[in-house]
Amino acid sequence: MTIYRNEIDFKGGRITDDTLFIVDLDGPVDYFDEDMLFVDYTNGYALDVSFHESLNVFSVNVIFENNWENPVYKKNIGRHDKIGLLAFIKEAIEIVVRG
Repeated sequence: MTIYRNEIDFKGGRITDDTLFIVDLDGPVDYFDEDMLFVDYTNGYALDVSFHESLNVFSVNVIFENNWENPVYKKNIGRHDKIGLLAFIKEAIEIVVRG
């Protein structure tokens, strides 16, 4: 199961890490990086999707002004839940663009 870039409207964000789009979510985790997706926005916000192998989950985070200790938004989702992961990413993007 793969997520394709055209499934997400990043609404003007600049993608700087996009490993999420080249892995099979059902494949071996050997090919997963911790940093799966990073999108930078001009309003000081960033969207981060990370994989946590020990928990077998993705985290979707919205970070404001590099304050990683206090994310504006943080959700975890099992790695096999493509629909849930896409929903969390889209929800996070809406938070970013509302600023």
